[in-house]
Amino acid sequence: MDVSEALRRRHSSRSFSARPVAADVLEAILLDAREAPSWSNTQPWRVAVASGDLCDALRQDFIAAAQTRLPAPDVNQLFTYPPELQARRRATGYGLYDTLGIAKEDSEGRARQFERNHAMFDAPAAVFLFAHQAMAEYAVLDAGCFLMAMLLSATSHGVQSCAQAVLGSYPDLVRARFDVGDEWRLLCGVALGYEDDHVVNTFRPARAPLSEIVLPRR
Repeated sequence: MDVSEALRRRHSSRSFSARPVAADVLEAILLDAREAPSWSNTQPWRVAVASGDLCDALRQDFIAAAQTRLPAPDVNQLFTYPPELQARRRATGYGLYDTLGIAKEDSEGRARQFERNHAMFDAPAAVFLFAHQAMAEYAVLDAGCFLMAMLLSATSHGVQSCAQAVLGSYPDLVRARFDVGDEWRLLCGVALGYEDDHVVNTFRPARAPLSEIVLPRR
């Protein structure tokens, strides 16, 4: 699978089967991702990899935390979205709920679906991505390159994924199970596995045309 094909096949999966991701497949994905570029080759990222019983334990940790306390992320997750970006965000949300048959006025249905995020959509594996705080935005930029490389490699290995900001909401849960230094900030988590045939996995949000992306000359 070449890069163009992987880019077009990759999508956010939101329902996974119980089939485990083999340890050697996870390792191959991470070996590919480490080839991502970074500022002066500093490679300012770290990952915590959970599968099997550990992934299940973290899943229960996140579900329980979401029910009992407010998020306390390492990085700000609350934004005032500019109108153009908010319109895309809303369109994606409504499109997802429409695919699931959840009406706009069904607040309970939307809440139940959101809770699936904390369950990692039942994925059998998850990777939690950290960036070094000393390099500020540039570490986040480099970690984003690592993330994209990981998502594309997973796709090429036939593994589906979903990058989830919500898995960065309770970094203390990850730190409780992995040896993470204070200098590392949790950005997000990535659910990994083999998607099932749930209708939610047919959803594909629209992409902006190049005319909206490429800046015009003065």
